[in-house]
Amino acid sequence: MDKVPVSRLEHPGSSAMDPSSCRFLAGFVRALGARRIIEFGSGFSTLMMAREIAPLENNYLLSIDDSPQYSALAKEAFDSSGCQARVEFRVAPLRPKLYGPRLLLSYSLPKGLLEALGPFDLALIDAPRDYGRESVFYDVFRALSPGGYIILDDANRVDAERAYVRSWQAAYDQAIDPILLEGIGDGLGVIEKLSEAKPAYPFAGSLKVSLKTMHNFGRLLFHPERIIADQ
Repeated sequence: MDKVPVSRLEHPGSSAMDPSSCRFLAGFVRALGARRIIEFGSGFSTLMMAREIAPLENNYLLSIDDSPQYSALAKEAFDSSGCQARVEFRVAPLRPKLYGPRLLLSYSLPKGLLEALGPFDLALIDAPRDYGRESVFYDVFRALSPGGYIILDDANRVDAERAYVRSWQAAYDQAIDPILLEGIGDGLGVIEKLSEAKPAYPFAGSLKVSLKTMHNFGRLLFHPERIIADQ
């Protein structure tokens, strides 16, 4: 991490991932030798990861966001940086979708797109807080190479991100190996994909989760500016 600089002139402040988390993310990409990356939540992290993969052949970073505003800002920052990595920006709105008994907000992407563009070595989940984070793991798991990693930002939150990890563990059991790094930024969850597996979506808490999804979807439709502020 100490070898990864984060420029104060480039970092947009509190609206972006914590600087220490950015340094870890970039250092992890470097150590892993990742060439193909997918992220949910475009921002300063896009530029940090793009710089690490730029010298590698066949590099590719797919950056997905539900907000056209955030996607455009991230693309502008990347385009003006001079970085030569291959980066694709996509906007995908969040919509309710069933995952077994769980109704979750999910990024609206063409069926099979992630698998067609993969396999990916690394996935970053930095979606808006409380909107779309649990579903991302289920969607991206099939497109991740065995031995690849998923990193979850803001992982210290007990009633949200830690609950997501428990649901993922229930769904995938021995196919994943999660570790919580509490002392970096607001916490980072680092989850290794050990093997392929079909998810056994957990029933526990499904009603509560589904009701929360409908509530959040209503907020998303009628007060989108609040969701942008929560990112």
